Amino acid sequence: MEADVEEPWYAITHDADLDEVLAHAFLDERNLSAWARDSMAASGMPRNEAIYRSRLNQTFAYQILAGTRHASRDKLLQLAFGMRLDIRDASELLERGGACRLRPDNCRDLIVAYALHHGVGIEQCDDLLWAHGERTIMPDRARGDHRSQ
Repeated sequence: MEADVEEPWYAITHDADLDEVLAHAFLDERNLSAWARDSMAASGMPRNEAIYRSRLNQTFAYQILAGTRHASRDKLLQLAFGMRLDIRDASELLERGGACRLRPDNCRDLIVAYALHHGVGIEQCDDLLWAHGERTIMPDRARGDHRSQ
């Protein structure tokens, strides 16, 4: 069972001793590469399938997952769709990749979260974004073009 990451914040704001907070905190300092590898292994998602579903350039995707290339927030979102992550794990992937988590006060992020939650592919997410006047994740893809599925 995953530890509640909010618990240390609660302890700190209620004047807990720092050494006590550190002693009981669940610390996870894995980088994006290690986190993604563990996440895919836990879900049984083969790396090559996640890369294919992400619609990322294969070489670039392998470099992101190996930790040798930095990715933009949109490329990380593509990877989140490829890995079939839920909202929480997609936010974790974004943060570990050096980008802002999905934000519930941002229209584009809400649409992305909706798509992730409902298990639609990256192309369908882009269609939802386009239909709501938001910037798509894959900007070079023509709307309604599902040939890459």
